[in-house]
Amino acid sequence: MELLKNLISYHDAKNIVFNNLDKLINSKYKTISVLNSLNKISFEDIKAPTDLPMFNKSAMDGYAIIAEDTFGASENNPIILNLVEGDEISSEECIKVCTGMPIPKGANAVVMKEYCNEEDNFLEVRWSSYPNENISRIGEDIKKGETILKKGETINPYHIALLLSLGIKDIKVMDLKIGLISTGDELIDIEDLKDIQQLKNQHKIVNSNTPMLSALINETGLTPNIYKLVKDNEEEIKNILLNALNENDIIFTTGGTSVGDRDYTIKVINDLCSMELHGVQIRPGKPFGFAKYKTNEGEEKLIFILSGYPVAGAVQFELFFRNYFKPRKYLYLPLNRNIASTLGRTDILRLKFVETNNNNKKSAVEPLKITGSGVLSSIAKADCYTIIGENIEGYEKGEVIKVYML
Repeated sequence: MELLKNLISYHDAKNIVFNNLDKLINSKYKTISVLNSLNKISFEDIKAPTDLPMFNKSAMDGYAIIAEDTFGASENNPIILNLVEGDEISSEECIKVCTGMPIPKGANAVVMKEYCNEEDNFLEVRWSSYPNENISRIGEDIKKGETILKKGETINPYHIALLLSLGIKDIKVMDLKIGLISTGDELIDIEDLKDIQQLKNQHKIVNSNTPMLSALINETGLTPNIYKLVKDNEEEIKNILLNALNENDIIFTTGGTSVGDRDYTIKVINDLCSMELHGVQIRPGKPFGFAKYKTNEGEEKLIFILSGYPVAGAVQFELFFRNYFKPRKYLYLPLNRNIASTLGRTDILRLKFVETNNNNKKSAVEPLKITGSGVLSSIAKADCYTIIGENIEGYEKGEVIKVYML
């Protein structure tokens, strides 16, 4: 492959990457306790093994009754019921119940205790109830066989509550081993930094890519293995890459992605692996690369080759990895000013919410004035972004566009 010569479209690049991820994750899972599953990625569709509720239960503190016995009851015309104990009632009888308790046989409603006055073994009812009032019926929440968690969905606290309510103790979650390697003579890891003056005197840049990508990977529900920063040395890069490939399913590299004399990362990967693509018609992030490595046992590993520029690397991660596992939520908002784009290229534009004359509400978006692949503030200050397709020359002020929430 002639590196960075044959740029492909964003659509084609995404298909190549996503198809390979589909194949890789087929068998990559582990079974864990639902109690420890927060933010993990479900490996399979989970269907309800039973109805929820599993029995008719009271939705209020009050009295289980036969609704028809209370027809016509009011403050001025209370009715009197016999207060009994047990799990069954007959006409003109009632049983005291608390929220969540099963409905006694024969009862078909619950009257709230606020509308009643209990005296000895009798109950004065000042409310006309209707059948099924204040009763949570079998299957009202979830029906048996209903899908409650989809494959690829990130498990949130409410999923955990639902799974446990259905008696599900364990769950299969995706289990991918991910290695993270950053390269560059100009970089220094934060733990090796003595003071700010060191950066100025030695013309060093703090390696922010590794912690940023580590946090982004954690955000998807996966955990990265972080490798020590590597200098621009071909042999060192080769050694650490081979070691990481032996220990992980997926590798992310940052830096050395172009075709300069010191871009050793892309050269090493091209020598060791099958380069699936290098160069995509996007901005920022054009030098994105993607490769496959096959072990002696025939196992395939995937390599995501990201730019050393923080914003470009973040965009590449967003488009080709995060959006596979955890797509962003989106909405449609009007633009506050014109934006231009270039035909044949997909632009990813960082945006911020702005106030309009509509009661000072933040009901529109506009591009950040500060842009650039290395300008960290342009992504730190962004509220959302939009993807301008390769066949679109831009948008006009007032046009409603699709924006993805950050």
